[in-house]
Amino acid sequence: MRIRNVESSNIADLIRIAEEVNLSPWTAQNYLDEMKNPASIMYRLEDDHNLTVGLVVGRMIVGGQAEPTPEAEIYNIAVIGRHQRSGHGQRLLDHFVGIVREHGARAVWLEVRESNAPAIAFYKKNCFEEIQTRNHFYNNPRENGILMKLEL
Repeated sequence: MRIRNVESSNIADLIRIAEEVNLSPWTAQNYLDEMKNPASIMYRLEDDHNLTVGLVVGRMIVGGQAEPTPEAEIYNIAVIGRHQRSGHGQRLLDHFVGIVREHGARAVWLEVRESNAPAIAFYKKNCFEEIQTRNHFYNNPRENGILMKLEL
């Protein structure tokens, strides 16, 4: 398994993975727009047959005047079913955290569906803390989101 940069030719794979693991859907245009953003951080996990089996998409953010310290957000992180529970999600998260640390981030933020107990447990294992519940944050199905933060 290798971690590679996302290229436009990988977008169909990212959409396929997102559908398989029930992420909030992004269109091809959403991914293309994100790739154009210089603050974007997009990686994919590639197997020995050059197939994309995982992804992490996020971005560096800079706080306002009161909090100018750079932080990061993870929008999506996923590994397809047959490769889950093999440490690959951990590799993607570690890679993302390493990249944002190099860029001076002091924290990483994310939202997760309230019903996604395995993901919440994974994030807690990685020292993310629950900050607040966002009522009706997700659609299809309508569901609360849990805002989580990792202090770096």
